[in-house]
Amino acid sequence: SKEDTYFVVLHKEEGAGLGFSVAGGIDLEQKSVTVHRVFSKGVASQEGTIHRGDLVLSINGKSLASSVHGDVLNALHQARLYKCAVIVIQKGKDKANNSSRLEISATGKKCVRSGKDVAMEIGTDPNLDMNDVICIELLKTSAGLGFSLDGGKASIAGDRPLLVKRIFKGGAAEQSGNIEAGDEILAVSGKSLLGLMHYDAWNIIKSVPEGPVQLLIRKHRTS
Repeated sequence: SKEDTYFVVLHKEEGAGLGFSVAGGIDLEQKSVTVHRVFSKGVASQEGTIHRGDLVLSINGKSLASSVHGDVLNALHQARLYKCAVIVIQKGKDKANNSSRLEISATGKKCVRSGKDVAMEIGTDPNLDMNDVICIELLKTSAGLGFSLDGGKASIAGDRPLLVKRIFKGGAAEQSGNIEAGDEILAVSGKSLLGLMHYDAWNIIKSVPEGPVQLLIRKHRTS
């Protein structure tokens, strides 16, 4: 039975918690980290994908695979600092039978995309430093978001991340001032673009309605 891995983006106030507590850690009897409680008024509960008993694979790019309980709590605490948290969870096998509920969250307007590849890409990528991942808001107009894309899966240059190719003068991206050529686009309005082909990613970006749009981007700092 295929386990369902979900990539969940939680948008929240800076300083706010993620809305769930965790159990487990490598130093405890329960080695794997799971969701212990989902608080009724918290962001996780409002977003709706995360439930009690789900395995927590990573928080903001930090893999929890071999973490002691204290490190897990620390990762939860660190996540308070950002306006955006990226959680990778896996639904338990017993829940997989209840797939109708999962399907809704996988196809609904949730910030979810099933598939191990996403978890591998963002959850266990040791180079994913969440300090370089920022959540920005652009005001989409009839002219679009004001940038063009390069790369994507199966591009001419092979499987590449989706990068901002050009920023158009006077467009939404330029006016926000937070995004520049070379930035990687991870998600748009909560929809993950990881592992998508250029064409599919561009269609998602085009289909976002006019108005404020949240982008999750990663700055590629030249080291």
